[in-house]
Amino acid sequence: MEKIKAFTMAEVLITLGIIGIVACMTMPGVIKNYQKKVTVERLKQTYSMLMQAVRMSEAKNGQCEDWILPAYTSSSDTNGTKEFVKMYFEPYLQTIHSDKMASSKAPYAYKYYNNDGKLIETTSHTHYSIALINGVYLHFNANTVETKPRLTVRVDINGKQRPNTVGIDTFYMYVYPKFEMVNEQEDRDTLLRLCKEPGNLMAQESCGAIILHDGWEIRDDYPWR
Repeated sequence: MEKIKAFTMAEVLITLGIIGIVACMTMPGVIKNYQKKVTVERLKQTYSMLMQAVRMSEAKNGQCEDWILPAYTSSSDTNGTKEFVKMYFEPYLQTIHSDKMASSKAPYAYKYYNNDGKLIETTSHTHYSIALINGVYLHFNANTVETKPRLTVRVDINGKQRPNTVGIDTFYMYVYPKFEMVNEQEDRDTLLRLCKEPGNLMAQESCGAIILHDGWEIRDDYPWR
């Protein structure tokens, strides 16, 4: 009778070992690319939702730059921001919950970090928060630029889920007096330099604008950690 050929146990184990090594080498890259894709899609979706909200609000309330954002005197003076968001933005967004976040007892209070790992104090960067039905958190903060009020929103594309890091799952947009990504008008080289600037949150707020400039793509030179 003709002898049936088969793999030996040693050959099977060697083959499985090779497959395992290849998987270990390739899986981190696959996971990283998947995370980048999800990040881009959720950021793009949120950008579109906020832009649409502004357009719908303008249809009822007039041009965005003509809206009146009350002045505030301290990080605990959040009522003006709250009422402004509730009037001009919240009715035009699909939300599941909203709450003032000046207090550490607020439901959305959690730690987040800049993209080189430094902890950022949440209470000094949020006046009012909204949770959207898609799991995105919007954290609004009013400030003053050259004596004029401005409203910034910190977009956390996956809520409390980690890493809660600027440029990875946390991005910044201006929503008043004009809607745009933070520093959207800067050139790409400037944005990349700002996004990579260690320990400087105000500079790293520019990270989202890079993704927008690149046609909603995270390229290899982007500081992804």
